[in-house]
Amino acid sequence: MLIGVNAMAQASIGAGYLSSVETVKSGSSSTNRTPLNGFYVGMGYTIPLAGALNFTPGVYFGMASKNNVSSIFGLKLEGKQTDTFINVPLHFSFNAEIGSGLAFFAYAGPSASVAVSSKISSGSTTYDRLADNDSLNRFDVMLGGGVGLKFNDMVRFQVGYDFGMLNRYNSNNFTVKRNQLTAGVAFLF
Repeated sequence: MLIGVNAMAQASIGAGYLSSVETVKSGSSSTNRTPLNGFYVGMGYTIPLAGALNFTPGVYFGMASKNNVSSIFGLKLEGKQTDTFINVPLHFSFNAEIGSGLAFFAYAGPSASVAVSSKISSGSTTYDRLADNDSLNRFDVMLGGGVGLKFNDMVRFQVGYDFGMLNRYNSNNFTVKRNQLTAGVAFLF
């Protein structure tokens, strides 16, 4: 039975654009959103379950950053935030053939997310929010989904969105959550 599943399963290598938004909420009044842009790259493995239903686990590395430039009392302040993380999606998908060699698919499910680093730098000073601050949690569970098109079982284009479910800050005063938008291409083997 396992040999049959392996013969029907399909591996993929993908990459694309990543937009990550970190939302920091202080108490019940102020909210600050930091959008970060970057890329993701990784691999997945699609396993057919029943009919058009599939299960696709994967491992993806993501990196997103933002250059901050602001002015206070005429002084120009510059800085950069760079976040790197590993996402492990456990998605279920449904495929529907819409033409010769063309299929539409929709997917949904959870992803485990582990922050590798979260650095803020200004000039020659760098602060790693994970190494220097034990209140920031590395782990998150994201819930999301997306849609895409698959061409001739060779190339897949997809767009998805994931919502961070856990507070990544271990404090009663702050809530830190991360959501992400992805758009990319995958090559199927």
